[in-house]
Amino acid sequence: MNHTRLIYKAHDLFKNSEFDYCICGGFALDMFVGKEIRKHGDFDMSFFKDDRQKVIKFLQDNGWSVYARTELREFFMVANSDDEKIANKDNMWAVKPSSFVNMIPLEDTENGYTYKIIEPRLQGFDFIEISFDARENGYFVVDSEDGKGTRVERKLDKAILHKQGIPYMSPELILFLKSHPFNMEYECLKPKTQNDFPVVMPMLSDEQREWLIDTLDKAWPDGYEWLDGLLVK
Repeated sequence: MNHTRLIYKAHDLFKNSEFDYCICGGFALDMFVGKEIRKHGDFDMSFFKDDRQKVIKFLQDNGWSVYARTELREFFMVANSDDEKIANKDNMWAVKPSSFVNMIPLEDTENGYTYKIIEPRLQGFDFIEISFDARENGYFVVDSEDGKGTRVERKLDKAILHKQGIPYMSPELILFLKSHPFNMEYECLKPKTQNDFPVVMPMLSDEQREWLIDTLDKAWPDGYEWLDGLLVK
């Protein structure tokens, strides 16, 4: 399926829901740049933590199974949106039966799952990688995960942009999230990170660029050797 049609499919699903959402990850960068900048292996969407129960129930009512992660490759299926076990789960998967992600029950465990990736990927809108993010007093709030509790904020009207009425996460916020060392240490993510910065950085406005660099300096005061060249306009 054409990647633009996937974006519209996602918007069509959620546009009449009773909660806020935005497309994020690589598809959001495509929306900002105006073209597909690389192939995508997943479809990322962001919702807010205070809507977690509404989002899960909405997905389940629309034929999706929702899974919360326990370990890197292990999940459990969410049975009820008010399950106490998911109260602090900020990353989940929503999967349709026809998805390229095959969820496989684990032996000798109750409600435990691992997964297998089936090619070709993203032939339809049947898999969503979900992040539940925070908002406070008109700001989108993220944890820099620098081990120091650094608080990173972006006004909501700058953190979430719109194109043809479709909400998507701003590119500078996505690039900040990609600056975490995990995205350069984990081999399947490293090529994406190396590709996205040099493509997107030159297209940022001066304000977006200044926010990103200032926020990177705040979160990672020792800097990143690998980021130096990528921050060149």
